[in-house]
Amino acid sequence: MFQFCCSSRDAKSIENEKKDFDEELLDGFAWAERSNLLRSSPSSMLRRKLDGDLEVWVHFSPDYWAKKRKPETRPMEGTGPASSSVLRPVDPEAFNFTKINEQEVLKDALEVGSWSVSVLACISPLCFGHVLFVPDRAKLRPQALTTELISCGLQLLTASKRSDFRVVFNSMSGFASVNHFHYHGLFLDHAGLKRLPVEYMSRSRVAGDRTEGKLCCELLVESWFCRGLILSAGAKEGEPPEGAADLDALTDFAGRVVQFLQEKNLAHNVMFVPYLGERIKPLFDPYEVQDVPPPRAASPEIYIFPRKPEGDCREERTEDPGFNAAICEMSGLLFAHDEQRFNSFDEDQVAEIFKQDVSMDGHDFDDLICKVAWMIP
Repeated sequence: MFQFCCSSRDAKSIENEKKDFDEELLDGFAWAERSNLLRSSPSSMLRRKLDGDLEVWVHFSPDYWAKKRKPETRPMEGTGPASSSVLRPVDPEAFNFTKINEQEVLKDALEVGSWSVSVLACISPLCFGHVLFVPDRAKLRPQALTTELISCGLQLLTASKRSDFRVVFNSMSGFASVNHFHYHGLFLDHAGLKRLPVEYMSRSRVAGDRTEGKLCCELLVESWFCRGLILSAGAKEGEPPEGAADLDALTDFAGRVVQFLQEKNLAHNVMFVPYLGERIKPLFDPYEVQDVPPPRAASPEIYIFPRKPEGDCREERTEDPGFNAAICEMSGLLFAHDEQRFNSFDEDQVAEIFKQDVSMDGHDFDDLICKVAWMIP
């Protein structure tokens, strides 16, 4: 349970001992807001759903971009590749999460498996309850996923009892603003959503399934505006096949996919989504003999969006596209840079920007699909 770090909150700490993971995060964020620690208020966010089949949402706050902490850029030793690599050494002199106001720390030792995770209030929040998770904060781990950190992300996801909770990650060159490892935690209900728009999209199965002892990889159909993979897993062999998924196998699978992207220096955005029931229930015709579908595990899903590096726009694009193409935007929730774009964006315009300037090229994605398919036994 949370033991808040500020002495002024001792009474609150005792009260929170009776609360669960979600209540503690939300109560901690509320305390940070009441204490005027936030640079912008999530209540100032305007919301608009774009017309179209994808049901993309765009949000805008006049304070969010004006008051958001600017990423600190420092010249790196050496030249060239390191500055655009997805794997970059941490510069201890640059901004990192050991240099924040310690009042932003809602908990400094949340035990998640073998990790000690710091929970921070995001002081430029996208919505109420927006927090950051920083495993082993003092060790200054770079903003790069490993198999162990993917396991940490899944454990954070499954600690929540809420269907709207998401754990998300941006790689370097994928709009991570700080090269110090962190996840974002979001409660979508406080952004006016039950799920992100991408979660409603149709998929095509690449290989595998969620039956006992199996792994599964699906891809988003071409109607979505950026290419992505969805990974899940069946139950462990010998366990009830319709029960919990084999999270160790899913973690290892996702770790191998991410490692491949890192080796190819491909920027990526990742989202952990809880199991929310079967997407499509099998049709049953009483007059037709049908095979009974095998039981499938209740698996969380890991969305992985390989992408072009941030700033890698076409030469003919001379102006700011109007949003940062980070994980929320890849998933259909945009945060406009200004009110003019907030009011003028349409679905076709957004889709064109993503397809041309953000989404991985089709040929390269086809190669990736082949590599991932071979990872499934």
